[in-house]
Amino acid sequence: MASDQRSGFGAVLRAHRRRAGLTQEELAGRAAIGVRTVRDLERGRSSRPQRTTVELLAGALRLTGSDREEFLAAARGRPSVVLPPAPLDELIGRDVDIAELVARLAAADGPRGVTLVGVAGVGKTSLAVVVAHRLTDAYPGGVAGVAVADEIAAGELLSSVAAGFGAPGPQELPGHLDGRPALIFVDAVDRAPQAVGEALAGLLEQVPRLRFLATGRQPAGLAQERVWPVVPLATPPVNLEADTLGELMAYPAVGLFLERLSRVRRTRLAPHEIAPLAALVRRLGGLPLAIELAAARGRVLTVPEILERYAGAVAHAEPARPPAVISLRAVVAETYRVLAPAEQRALRLLAVFRHRWSRDLAEVLLDAEQSADADVVHLLDRLVALGLLSVSGDHVVHFRLPSAVRDFAVERAKAEGELEDARKRHAHLSARHVLPGTEAVL
Repeated sequence: MASDQRSGFGAVLRAHRRRAGLTQEELAGRAAIGVRTVRDLERGRSSRPQRTTVELLAGALRLTGSDREEFLAAARGRPSVVLPPAPLDELIGRDVDIAELVARLAAADGPRGVTLVGVAGVGKTSLAVVVAHRLTDAYPGGVAGVAVADEIAAGELLSSVAAGFGAPGPQELPGHLDGRPALIFVDAVDRAPQAVGEALAGLLEQVPRLRFLATGRQPAGLAQERVWPVVPLATPPVNLEADTLGELMAYPAVGLFLERLSRVRRTRLAPHEIAPLAALVRRLGGLPLAIELAAARGRVLTVPEILERYAGAVAHAEPARPPAVISLRAVVAETYRVLAPAEQRALRLLAVFRHRWSRDLAEVLLDAEQSADADVVHLLDRLVALGLLSVSGDHVVHFRLPSAVRDFAVERAKAEGELEDARKRHAHLSARHVLPGTEAVL
């Protein structure tokens, strides 16, 4: 059991180091300890991590709050939690989903696995991450997450799952968990559905007390799987003639738009903006990502102007037959057009990061594109302000392109003939740094 605890802490240490964008040498330097100590801890070779060493590592990684507590607990042999940080923002309109999913996956007679299925931009990953974090106390064996890369093989995915739990390999995972309940979070099943299905089927058979929580535009197709549709946020009906904002607040799509709008605009909505607001969230199909992108334009546009940009015309009163929903791709494309040419190219290059990445890595990747006085921080802030980039973490900030934005940027990079060069840049960066995106472990 002692070796299991040590390898579990090694996986936690390695995950935090990679999220911080540090090499083993760089972490050792920050913590003022030997690089061999870091290597031995990550490989599970250290006989017993000293509390002083662990605290020095926690300080070097700038861990605070619950992250620090979980890190110290892992060093003492408690279950590991290797997950993306929980979203900093409240998930508006998802309270019922969160409560029911947590209850089902925490119940002794609950399903072996649940897959959240929905269209791009509906918020599957954010919902799953919140649920996974709330389930950590229910799984003594630990909670770990993997993100599915394009065309990943089942064997690679199994190795990533084992690494997430701190086991040396897939064959050792059953003994490592030793009958303790554990949960694996699998993000983006649709990127390699056959490999995911094969890997999960094997894991469920070999590890009887393992459950999974997955996301995707399609389910994994397992007999033990329960599909949980993630639907767009509720929007005001067409026949609702609202005269006040209060009449619209019962609809989560409106609440999300107003919350995001309040970050870029201090003034209240004018009376003539109320009807266009209802029309806008309807035309955006209640998709959270589309709503967030539209609200970010409120820095310089009124609600009717935003509606006109996306829908082609201001509609104070809609016809009896509602217009077609604006596609998420069209919303992303409209926001993309707002960027300056250099910002557009930077976004296309950043699309080579499949998962989360740090400011430092962005600066290295974009270095050749920037002039001596260019400010990557300003660029990232601009992309965040426009809703094209999501931010997570409190002690160490990480960025992520939502899948719909990344897909669009990759498409544009290919059209501009830049995709091959961007991938070479990423490969070169991977050779010099240990990147969180080079493995499937989140």
